[in-house]
Amino acid sequence: MSAYTPKKWPKQARSKMSFDAMISACARILRKDGYEGLNTNHIAKVAGVGIGTLYDFFPDKETIVAVLAERMMAESTRRMRKVFTDNVGVSPWEGVVRLTQQGVANVVEEQKLSYVLLRQIPFVMTLPTVAAWRNALVELAQDIRVAAGDTMRLARPQEDTWLMAQMLFNATLEIGFLDVSEAERNALTLGLARLTYRMAVGRDPDEVATLAAA
Repeated sequence: MSAYTPKKWPKQARSKMSFDAMISACARILRKDGYEGLNTNHIAKVAGVGIGTLYDFFPDKETIVAVLAERMMAESTRRMRKVFTDNVGVSPWEGVVRLTQQGVANVVEEQKLSYVLLRQIPFVMTLPTVAAWRNALVELAQDIRVAAGDTMRLARPQEDTWLMAQMLFNATLEIGFLDVSEAERNALTLGLARLTYRMAVGRDPDEVATLAAA
């Protein structure tokens, strides 16, 4: 069992509403005040529940943060999986672009909150849920490799795909966190997709298109 586990999980509709309200309150405070502004009294006040209700479910603020992080990561993985599923029938290049765009979009949608969780709260990166999130993304990358078949040119398919997944994970976060215009972020995202494609296929997408048209 993780050190950051709720004392109990809600079973009835009313308790679930209170539980979810505290998770949402935690997110609102982190967006506005960062981790320094977060404490259990503040969470209870913003959530509209008594401090006793908070402690019925959570031993501390860290556990609330952990549940919030888990929910965000699960949603990120779900969206990436959906893009992969929807990519059936598209060209490999278009598929890489769509997946890269979704990865960056996941960060940008909750830019401030994601930055606080992943860059300002040290224990978050040690959570089992973060390891599971990263493993899920690696599994997705491996599934993409298998689906791509002979399109990919990797000397050591499994190992190289793992390395690419790690690079993409970190590069996607950095692009999402940058304080730049939408046009600049789009250009960086496309550049990351192009680099990924080049590493996987061994050719630039424009070169592949030219060869296909010849």
